[in-house]
Amino acid sequence: MEKNQWTGLTADKFKPYKNWITSKSGLCGTNAASVFIAFYQDNLDETIVPSFIREKNSKNNTHLVHFLRLFIQKRGWPTIAFQLAHGLSSYFSYFDLSYRARATMIGGWQRVTKRIDQGKPVIIGLNKYLGSSYGNHWVVAYAYRKTDKGQRFVKIHDNWGNYQKIIPAKWINGTISLPY
Repeated sequence: MEKNQWTGLTADKFKPYKNWITSKSGLCGTNAASVFIAFYQDNLDETIVPSFIREKNSKNNTHLVHFLRLFIQKRGWPTIAFQLAHGLSSYFSYFDLSYRARATMIGGWQRVTKRIDQGKPVIIGLNKYLGSSYGNHWVVAYAYRKTDKGQRFVKIHDNWGNYQKIIPAKWINGTISLPY
C-alpha cells in the first residue's frame, strides 16, 4: 500500500446502487448487505443471488432487501456484527451456497484492507461513540487510504444516496466479509 494513494475498487462499481437507500430506520444492516451481495452477483459470482430474487445488474433491490431481511432483521431491530454475519450465513445455507460470512466485533482496519486487497468490498459498522456522523450505521467499504501522517480513510457506499463518501477509519466498529 502506497501512502496517500487509494487502494481498492473504484466508485463506478458502486454507482449502480446509488439509489439503494435505507428508507426505514434500523434496517441499515440489511440494506448494506443488499449492496454487498449485489456487488458479488454483478462482479464476482452471479449465482450468489437467485434470479427470482434479483437479476444480475438490476437496479432494483426491493426483493433482495425483503428477502435478506427475513434472515438478518425479521423484527426490524438494529443489528450487531454477529447478527449480520449469522443472517448472511443463514441466507447462504438456505440456498446451499458455500459462502460463510465472517465478523469482527470491534475495530476492523486489518480485515478491511485484507478483503479490499483481494478485490472484495466489506460491510463495516460505524459507531457514534467513535465519532461517526452517521451515528451507529452499517455501510459498504470498497477502498482505503493511509496518509503520510498515519491517518486512515475508507471510501464507502453509505446507504443514504452517496456511493463515494470518504470517512475516517477510526469510526469502524466491526466488519462483515466473505473470506473466499
